[in-house]
Amino acid sequence: MKITLLSLLGAVVAAQAAPAQKSDSTTPKLDESEVRISYAELKRLLAAAQPTPTAESKPKPPVPAALLSSLWRLDTKKGRIIAEMSTQSFVDGWQAIPLAGAALGAVEVQPPDTRLIIQDDHLCLLTDQIGPQTITLSFPLTLPLTLHLAPSPVAALEITELPAEHTLRMQSGSGTSLIRQAGRHALPAAGGSITLDYPSSHPSTPESGANDEAILTTATYTTQVVRDGSVLTEGSLLVRHDPPMRIQLTLPKDARLLQCHVNDQLVRPTLQNGSQLEIPLDDPTTDGGESKIDISFTTSLPALQATEGEIELALPQTPLFAREIDWQVRLPSGFDLAASGNVEALPPAADAKPGLHLRKALCRDQQPQARITYRRQTTPTQR
Repeated sequence: MKITLLSLLGAVVAAQAAPAQKSDSTTPKLDESEVRISYAELKRLLAAAQPTPTAESKPKPPVPAALLSSLWRLDTKKGRIIAEMSTQSFVDGWQAIPLAGAALGAVEVQPPDTRLIIQDDHLCLLTDQIGPQTITLSFPLTLPLTLHLAPSPVAALEITELPAEHTLRMQSGSGTSLIRQAGRHALPAAGGSITLDYPSSHPSTPESGANDEAILTTATYTTQVVRDGSVLTEGSLLVRHDPPMRIQLTLPKDARLLQCHVNDQLVRPTLQNGSQLEIPLDDPTTDGGESKIDISFTTSLPALQATEGEIELALPQTPLFAREIDWQVRLPSGFDLAASGNVEALPPAADAKPGLHLRKALCRDQQPQARITYRRQTTPTQR
C-alpha cells in the first residue's frame, strides 16, 4: 500500500511539474518536494487503485419451473380425491406450471390465494414466486373416474381405506393393475390418463347374471352436442326382472332430468343427493319379462371451439349388471371425431349417421365415460 501511495504522489508531482527546468544547483530535487492534497482526494485515489472485482455469472437452470411431486389421496368418505402438489420456480418472472388435465375442475384449492389458469388443456399454477410452493387441490370423486396427470418425477396414489370386499382397478397406458389394500401406489411419472373404478367383486357373465333380481339387457343412448355447449342425452333401457322393484340411476355431474317414462307411462322418479334417481318398475306380465325405461336429461359444457378441442361426456350409472350399452355421440357437422375412455369405439356402419358409435359391454355398476376430441375437417385444394 505504501509503494502504491508513493507512486500516485509521484504521478501527481510529475503532472504538475513545469515542462522545462533550469539545471542549476539551486533547483530542489524531486524526491525532496512536498505535495499536499485533501483527505477526500486521497481516498478517491486509493479507491481507484484497487482492483475491480469480477462478478461471477450463475448458469441458467435447464428448466424455468417444474412440478416436483404429486400425491393423489382417495377419500371415499368425503367423496373427493385430494392432490398435494410440490412445485418450484428457478428463475425470475411469471411461470405457468402444469398440475393436471383441465377436463376435471377443482372444487377447492389451498392456499386460497393460489392463482390457477387453463393453458394447453392443463390446469396450471400461475406464479412469479421463486422457490418451492405447495398446493392442495380437491376434485369430486365419482367412480369410475379418469384423471389426466401432468409429468411428475414423484407421483403416487394414496388410499386410506377400501370398502369391504372391494378391489380398485387402475387402468393406464402401461396396463391395468388391481389394488386390494390401502397404502401408496406408484403413478406414471410421465403423466397421462389413468382410470379408476371398482370392478365387480365376482366376475359376471350373462349366465351368472341370470340370478340377479334385475338385469339391464340392453341400453341405447344418443347424445347430441351443439356449438354453444348444450348437451341433450336420450336413452332407452330394457330391464329384465320378476318382482316389482325400484332401480337406481345416477345421472352425470350437473345433469338435469327432463322426462322419464316406464313402459310408455310418464313417471316422476324420486331424486336423492341431487343426481340419484329411483325409478319404480311394476310387476311384469310374465316371469322374466322386461320393463322399458325411456329417459332424457341435459348438461352444459363450454362452447365448442371453431377449429379443435376436447369435451368430457358421461352416461348414467346403475348397479345393475349390463349386457350391452350402445352410445351414439353426435357433434355439429364438419368435425373429425375420436374418443377415449372406458368405452370401446366401433367402426361406423354403412348407413350410420355422422358421429361416434361407442359401446360398453358386460359391466356392473360402472359409468360409461368418453373424452371426445374434435378437429375441423380440411377441404382438399381444388385444382
